[in-house]
Amino acid sequence: MTDSSRDVPFKGRDPLYQGTHDDIWWAIYQAPISGVLNGYARIPDGHTIDVDDLEVHGGITYGSGDCTGWIGFDTAHTGDLWNLDELRNRVGIHITPSGQAWNDQERSLRPRVGQRPWERTWTVDALKAEVFLLCDQIVTAVGRAEVQ
Repeated sequence: MTDSSRDVPFKGRDPLYQGTHDDIWWAIYQAPISGVLNGYARIPDGHTIDVDDLEVHGGITYGSGDCTGWIGFDTAHTGDLWNLDELRNRVGIHITPSGQAWNDQERSLRPRVGQRPWERTWTVDALKAEVFLLCDQIVTAVGRAEVQ
């Protein structure tokens, strides 16, 4: 059963992965339509960050401008692909027909040779690494001594 009293980005939904990195809370959730995974990190209480100053793949898409609390980014931009077998087998999540269609369409748009700079093939480990980069930027923005 989901504990909706916890401080999480989405009440009533459990994250697939969560933890802390450099004392910053982070979480990963599945997107409801595309089925891909998205990353979130929590700005510590008492701090506000202009998320336009943060650099993550595709920019911050959960939160805008001056933010407090949870912010995040998605992995469903043009050029983003997931290995759906990894999502099904490693993560154990269901991929809807619309999620399969979205991934198939993105795959069809890829050039036959090479990868364009904005394209990324995601794995759980790559997403965690990007979330940790976001956490590092939050620590820098609020000042390390104030996080602890």
